[in-house]
Amino acid sequence: MRDAAFFLIVDDHYLGLGRAVARRLVRLWQIDCHVFLENGGPRQQDDLGEDGVFLQRNLLKGLRPEGLPSTRNWPPIVYDRIFAPAFLTGYRRLIYLDADIYPCFAMPELLKIPLPGGIGAVQDTAAITAPPHLARMDAETWRRSIGLESGRYFNSGMLLIDPEIWQRTDYAAELRSYMAIYGAGVRMPDQDFLNAHFQGRWTELSPRCNFQKALFNYGYEKVFPPVFLHFSSFQKPWLKPDHIDSPHGQFFSVYQEMFAQAGVDHCLYLQKNPESALRKWRTSTRHTLSRWGVVTGKEKRQRREWDEKAALMFQSFAEDGVAHHYADMDFQLVEMPRPRISFDGRYLRRALEVSYDRI
Repeated sequence: MRDAAFFLIVDDHYLGLGRAVARRLVRLWQIDCHVFLENGGPRQQDDLGEDGVFLQRNLLKGLRPEGLPSTRNWPPIVYDRIFAPAFLTGYRRLIYLDADIYPCFAMPELLKIPLPGGIGAVQDTAAITAPPHLARMDAETWRRSIGLESGRYFNSGMLLIDPEIWQRTDYAAELRSYMAIYGAGVRMPDQDFLNAHFQGRWTELSPRCNFQKALFNYGYEKVFPPVFLHFSSFQKPWLKPDHIDSPHGQFFSVYQEMFAQAGVDHCLYLQKNPESALRKWRTSTRHTLSRWGVVTGKEKRQRREWDEKAALMFQSFAEDGVAHHYADMDFQLVEMPRPRISFDGRYLRRALEVSYDRI
């Protein structure tokens, strides 16, 4: 049995991105990476691989039950991560990654963490301070609406999996049963299901294993140096050049380099729809006013929200440190980080103080 492998799941549009991320993962970690392409075409398994990257075409077709809830931001393909481990049973450990995650460096010790419940994951950072905004309800009501009794809720963008334990479950049957009861309440369908299914059994990892966008403005990258940097919002670093003091501007050239190393044309991933002139003018005006010390209502609201979220986040992480919640590290948080943030006319922003291996 081989030690470990990564896997990603993409459609045609994200195939180039997936292959670029996979190539970087293989070179960093020196283990296999499987890219599952689901585009409705014929099934085909690449048994040879290219530099440790294996392309699996439409192997997952027909495995997910019909009629599962989905949204524009959570299309049906997201369920496929649940079924992919069935094709990767020759490994002791698997790591699933969303395609919008940038691998910063290797952490081999992650592969040795015991997984008595079959899965390791990282708390969904946004859920620390509030339930999903689409839920429009308090946290307790939201949790009940998706069958979650635990106060811990993980993000499914990075999953550490024991494939032998994982395969003991008939996920198609479990999904049908779960959605029959909670389908009307789910907002992030497969993620809600996985949280309910594994509640009380998942091994919690630190934010360094899935450093999500909701953490970017709060200065915790020094506490949890990102192994996997997750651009978990509509702002993606490959779409367009941006302010260098924002993570998306900071990583634009990094993604260009990663695409080039994989032989992928980065222009295929550039944003096609230009921003309206009026919106640009409003953003520029608010940015200029902020630089002059004039605080607009929009900036004032965002800074007030930052203060509220920063306090809740600090309290949560401090409690996690005392309780030794994370299987991959111990830490103590004594003082709340207070990074310098600026207002770009639309959002608060700051560059991340992170390092990553160049290959």
